[in-house]
Amino acid sequence: MSEETQLSKEKSLEIIEQMIQKAKSNFTDNGYGWLLWGSMIFIASLATFFLIESGSDNIFIAWNVFGGLAIILLAYGFLKPKRESAKSYVSDILRYVDIGFTVCLFIIIFSMNVAVSANTGFGFLLMLYGFLMLIQSGALKFKPLLIGAIVNWIGAIAIFLNTEFKYDMLITAAAVFIGYIIPGLILRAQFKKENSAIRNNSASRNGL
Repeated sequence: MSEETQLSKEKSLEIIEQMIQKAKSNFTDNGYGWLLWGSMIFIASLATFFLIESGSDNIFIAWNVFGGLAIILLAYGFLKPKRESAKSYVSDILRYVDIGFTVCLFIIIFSMNVAVSANTGFGFLLMLYGFLMLIQSGALKFKPLLIGAIVNWIGAIAIFLNTEFKYDMLITAAAVFIGYIIPGLILRAQFKKENSAIRNNSASRNGL
């Protein structure tokens, strides 16, 4: 009887350990955020390039619009009521990563307005984007974001070496397209596929 009790305890501990490990890795992404921010940065970058090419007096108008929209979206994200849901170890850590990323983002933007050239600033931005992609690729175990991180870091180096700002915008657009938009599309497709499978399984069980 004592041996059976011991085995039962060991089995219970094994089940608990499996549940903890599952909770730590139970993190998904629907791709919406990557597509939203990636599209906004991509459009702003290309718009700025064409504004420079056309000889516009206000080449930063697209980024001013982007900045206004970003503030609104971030404020909405922080202020909207949060639905109660089970938190995982990974999602809890990534919440702090997102906060740190946002603070660093605004500090870089602030520096571009008071001390740092636009050329240097956009290089720093791609460095920061790459860092976020690296962290998220590890959390999601998602290789396209790792590739995106490498591309954004290469883009940052290219911007530091480049001397014409208009080409910085093309580099930024390309880096964001590869690092944000393509992974976002893949994640979105995977999310829809998984949800569809869950709905089909649920319908099958209800039918039975």
